[in-house]
Amino acid sequence: MDEQVARQLTRQLKVINFWITFFGTIIVVTLLILGFFIFKMVMFVRSTEEKITKIQTQTSQTLNVKNDICNNKLLSGSSYCKQQ
Repeated sequence: MDEQVARQLTRQLKVINFWITFFGTIIVVTLLILGFFIFKMVMFVRSTEEKITKIQTQTSQTLNVKNDICNNKLLSGSSYCKQQ
C-alpha cells in the first residue's frame, strides 16, 4: 500500500513539476518579449522627441521675421526695429 501511494505521489509531483516548468517558461519568455518591445518603444519616443525638437528650432530660426526685417538695410531704420 505504501509503495502504491509513493508511486501515485511521484506521478502527481511529476505532473505538477511539468506544469510549473511549462508556465514558468511561458511567463519568462513573455516578460523578455515585453521588455524588448518596451525598450524599442522608449527608443522610438526618444528619437521622435529629438526630431521634433530639431524641427522646432529650425522652424523658429527660419520664421524669425523680426530679425530678418531689422537685418535688412532698407528697413533697419524703421520704427519697428527701433522699439527693441
